[in-house]
Amino acid sequence: MRRRLVRARVLPAGVHLFGQEELDAFATIYFDPAGELGALHAVLDPIVVRFDELEEAERVEFRGSLGEYVRLYAFLSQVIRFVDADLEKLYVFGRVLLRKLPVSRDELPREIQEAIDIESYRIQKTREGRIDLERGVQELEPRGAKETFELPLEDLEPLSQIIRELNDRFGVGLTEEDRLSIERLLERISDEPALEASVRVNTPENARLTFDHVVNDRLQDMIESNFKLYKQIADDPEFGGRLLDRLFEIYLEAKKLET
Repeated sequence: MRRRLVRARVLPAGVHLFGQEELDAFATIYFDPAGELGALHAVLDPIVVRFDELEEAERVEFRGSLGEYVRLYAFLSQVIRFVDADLEKLYVFGRVLLRKLPVSRDELPREIQEAIDIESYRIQKTREGRIDLERGVQELEPRGAKETFELPLEDLEPLSQIIRELNDRFGVGLTEEDRLSIERLLERISDEPALEASVRVNTPENARLTFDHVVNDRLQDMIESNFKLYKQIADDPEFGGRLLDRLFEIYLEAKKLET
């Protein structure tokens, strides 16, 4: 009964897409060091099928309720120690499930609707003109390779140091692929406006809370691209904490150079 009440508090009434058996099966695979992403998909795929069979209003309500729980748990877990394993199971289950649920494009996501007032936007012509081209036959220069964006050498070197440090300390055998995944993670958080604002107005200790919240949110992008590294970070608090410590140092140093 208690387990059913836990889900009843966070999911819409009358929407039953999964049971305790599926939640437990997911957790068994997820928390197994040898667990594979394909096995997780096998548990979640039938739930996605049931989700597609819901009415549009029910789909919106389900996604919103589950997403709200995931965000709230991620925030509170930074300051509160939870002892109920079912809450943690539902959290990791919800994080991965939300990435698989199809999103209707008929309306903007809730977070975007809250951030802008779309009715205040309108199309307005501000100028018009013409481009004069010379007549004749001209030779068209071939396009070069697509421009790539990479961190400067001074930013890449600390990442390589992190890999060596973590490999020496934890014996995890991080590879070049893992370094690239960490690099992409750092790039994603580098332009987070909420994090930049927190660093400007708070002490490093308080800004770290925001940093951890942002990183934990962005780590979800790693589930598909590098599931092995994602599990290492999520399942080993000492390893994940040390990685975040070093990334936070790099982030603070980069922001100092910008100011």
